[in-house]
Amino acid sequence: MAGNDLPQHIAFVLDGNRRWARAQGLPTLEGHMRGMENIENIAQWCIEKDIKYLTMYAFSTENWDRSPEELDYLFNKVFVTGFRTYMERLAKENVKINIFGEIERFPEKMRAAIKQMVADSQNNTGLNMNFCLDYGGRAEIIRAVKNIVQEGIVPEKIDEAVIANHLYSAGMPDPDLMIRTGGEHRLSGFLLWQMSYTEFYFPQICLPGFTKQDFEEALEWYASRDRRHGK
Repeated sequence: MAGNDLPQHIAFVLDGNRRWARAQGLPTLEGHMRGMENIENIAQWCIEKDIKYLTMYAFSTENWDRSPEELDYLFNKVFVTGFRTYMERLAKENVKINIFGEIERFPEKMRAAIKQMVADSQNNTGLNMNFCLDYGGRAEIIRAVKNIVQEGIVPEKIDEAVIANHLYSAGMPDPDLMIRTGGEHRLSGFLLWQMSYTEFYFPQICLPGFTKQDFEEALEWYASRDRRHGK
């Protein structure tokens, strides 16, 4: 596969952890940890392909409606372990960790792990790995509009570039390919502004079971697409 057939930016909806665990006869919550482990693998595959941007939908604004038990497991085990172990290893490989969303509602232990990893990786120049946490696409656009208003930008000066520059992804290219594991066929509020011309790929495989071969098949499918961007 030629370099120009590869996406520059992959967006990823991380789905199917609980279903995978149930199918394996494991405790449901364990699926989340297995999914976090596989996020590190996906990042490594992107590094191998010299893909520059990877945006992961890890926790949405709607996910707060899950049970207290599940939220506690996610916040105090999965995410803390993920950022202190898996993401730390990636940071040592020149990966830059960024956060899209608001993290102030999360427990202090989780916030501390996130902030430390973001700070430690900010001078890295390799893969940009964006974690969407307490993120919603509509909330992101509302935030951008509020900031534009606060800056006093007059309506006549507001265009697509102005709005794009006030999003979390400012300065980054829009995603070329979006992969959603788990077989669901919806965006769930993910990067609503940025994915106007993104190619959507929906494998049936759940996140913990998503393999390097599955990743390669997604890239091959992407390379087969005729991307005309409305032309």
